[in-house]
Parts: sequence; structure tokens; C-alpha cells
Amino acid sequence: MHPCLCVDEILRLVFGFVQDRSTLSALARTCRTFNAPATDLIWKTLTAIEPILQNLPSAKITSKSSRQCLTLSCPPGDNDWNIVRRLSSRVRRFHTFVDLTPHHIDAVSRWLSFLTSPPHSSFLFPQLRVLSFEAEYFDTDDTEDVHTELQALLHYFHLLLGPHLSALRLEVPGSFYANLDFPSIPALCPNLRILNIVMQEYEWDEVPVPIPDEISYPLSRVVSELCDLEFVESDMTSWHLLSSLSQAKALRKLSVYLPHELGPGPECPSGDIFPQLRTLDIRASSLASCTNLFRWTSFNQVIGISISSPLSEDDGDPWQALIGMTSLIPSQCKRLEFCWFYISEGLLSFETHPTWPRPILEPYYVCHHLRVIALQTPISITLADNDLEDMVMSWPHLEVFHLFQGSIMGPPVHLTLRGVTALLYHCPKLIHFTLTFDATLYS
Repeated sequence: MHPCLCVDEILRLVFGFVQDRSTLSALARTCRTFNAPATDLIWKTLTAIEPILQNLPSAKITSKSSRQCLTLSCPPGDNDWNIVRRLSSRVRRFHTFVDLTPHHIDAVSRWLSFLTSPPHSSFLFPQLRVLSFEAEYFDTDDTEDVHTELQALLHYFHLLLGPHLSALRLEVPGSFYANLDFPSIPALCPNLRILNIVMQEYEWDEVPVPIPDEISYPLSRVVSELCDLEFVESDMTSWHLLSSLSQAKALRKLSVYLPHELGPGPECPSGDIFPQLRTLDIRASSLASCTNLFRWTSFNQVIGISISSPLSEDDGDPWQALIGMTSLIPSQCKRLEFCWFYISEGLLSFETHPTWPRPILEPYYVCHHLRVIALQTPISITLADNDLEDMVMSWPHLEVFHLFQGSIMGPPVHLTLRGVTALLYHCPKLIHFTLTFDATLYS
């Protein structure tokens, strides 16, 4: 064997390009030199706890209600914990899903009880960098058994937190957040850079549950204490959380869900607001929530904005709501290079509008550095060639330009090849565009 293949760093670099786990398994069995780096890569990413538990002598597969699940036949001992420590110490990325619904609670509760009683916290995933934690149970069930399992679940989650953790994703029922010891998170994982909070009650087509103060305040304090946060995605948005995020010095990307109940913003915090934020992704229940956010503060360093929202009854006049919201953005985001708007009609219906969507895009004429514009609304495009040319003259750096048709059965198309030619002439850097035009005419 060539001497370079005996260098562990080289092997790890080469094996890192292998995507197939079966190939890595074959490499691990090839020789002693290949075994350690290949085995480490096999265990580097784990999408369930079962592969570790299957190595315990007491583990067995049982069938219940036509479903197979892993159970432990007897109380684990010291040897079992040595196996868990040896295997889990190799894991860097871990996704765990704990199913405590009635079909699985009996089997899951036994191994959950085992994992929540390690001899020391170092026995359970001591080198973890990325954690995705999901759980499912009946949040409305207030029985003693569910309460006991919830406490075990909370303890299990805290045991997975460690000083090496840099990314954390949570997708659990609301009662989990209500009982979570939020203040302990910054101390357990002070180097967290990515935080993703998902609340299962939040469904896109349903009115979201208001965020109670007992969740909102602790979560806001956690954000303010995590000094290295670079990316935050949260379904549990409140003005308290936004105020804390506005002071996060390292935050570069923010993705939030804005509920109906967010309401008008309080007084904007003073000082340097969102000093490093570059990308803002908004999913909203109504345009009114988006408008309140942009009225609350400016985003002077943001270069990319994405907004997805239905038009709802909260918005009043849909025309004015849509134009009012989009016209605020250029004045609040003066360095804008990327904007993507997806506006769905919800339960409202619309008539056509002349020169649409020019009223929305006119405020962006001052954004001469725009590279990407993408717009989809429920209103059919009625631009004429002259309207399109007047618009694109202001965006010489445009690379992507999408105007998606609102409906298949729209009004007659006014754009012709002349308008497309003007687009290509005034935007020499254009790579992709979407337009509905009449290719048989050149007006």
C-alpha cells in the first residue's frame, strides 16, 4: 500500500467524499488503517438513536399493532453504557425523534428511561456539533403518565446539550417549550451559532396560538445571552424576541413566522439595530404583520428579503395593503440586492389591475444594486412594453427577474418581444427571467 494511504488525515479527507454508507462499511472492513477513519464517518451523522441501542445485549425488536419497535428486555448495566459512550462519542450530527403517542409509548419509555440515567453526562454524545430534536405526544393529555414521560423527555434533551454544540433545531409540542429550562441553554451550549425553533401548533393554513409570556420572555433572554448566534429561525415570534434579536451582534440571517396577533410594534430599541443582518426571510399570516415589522425598525444592512404571505381579511383593502407593505421596504432596506415576494390570495378574489405589477415595483427604482427580483401575486400581469422598459432601466445589475403569472385564465397579454428585448438590453447581466409575453408580435 502506498505510504500516503497510511496517513490518517489523508484518508479522512478522501473518505469524506464517499456518500454511500455501504461503501464506507466496506472500507472499514478492508484493513486496520482504514477502519478508524471509515468507522468515524459512518457514525458521524446519525438520524435515530436505534442504531446505537441495537448494539446493546438487551435490545430486541418487538411487533405491536403491525408496527416494529426496539425495546430493552432487561435493565442495562455498566457494559451497556460503555457501548453507548463508545459509539455516541463518534457522532457529530444527531437527529432524534421521540414518539410518545399511545402506539409507541410503552417501548420508547423503557429506553428513554435508560438514556436519562447515564453514569455521567460525558457518556452521551460528548462531541455533538449539530442536534435536531423532535418529539410527538398528545399535548392535550394531562395524565400522570404523560407528565412523567414529558419530564424524562426534557431531561433527555438537556443531556444532549454540550459545549461543542453549534446548531440546534427543536420541533416539539407547545407544552415542551412551556416546561423547558430555557435559562440553562446558554450555559450548556455557549457556542451555539444556529437556532431553529419550530412549534407544532403552527400550521400555515390555521390561525396560530398566541405565544404565552412564560415562553416568550425566557426565549428572548436566551437569544440575548448567545453572543455567537448567526442564524435564527423561529415560529414563536414576539416583539420581545425581535427586540432581543435586534441587538444580536453576530446575527446574519433571520427567518421568522409573523402571526396575526403580533400587533403594532413597541418602541424600537435604541443603538445599532441588526448590525450584521444580511438576509431576512418572513412567513406571515397577513400583510398587516409584515407592515408592522417594517414600520417598527429599519434593516439598513439587509441585502436580501423574502416574504411569503396570504392576503387576509386583516389586511382591509388588499390593493392598499399590498402596495403599502412593499413600498415600505426600499426606505427601510437601503442596500437591497435580492427581493422575493410570494403573495397568495387566501380566501379573497381579485379583479385585474392596469399595468400590474408596476405599482408594487415602482418604489424599487431607487434600488440600483438589485440583482434578483421575483414576484408572484394572485393578480394577473398586465404590463405593456413601455411599462417594462421604464422599470428595468433602473436595474442595470439585474441577474434574475421573475414575474410569475397570477392565474392561467388571465387577461390578454400586453407584453411582446419588444419588451423582452428592452429587458435584455438594459440588464446585460441577466441570466434567468420568467415573463408571459406574446412571441408573435413585436410592437
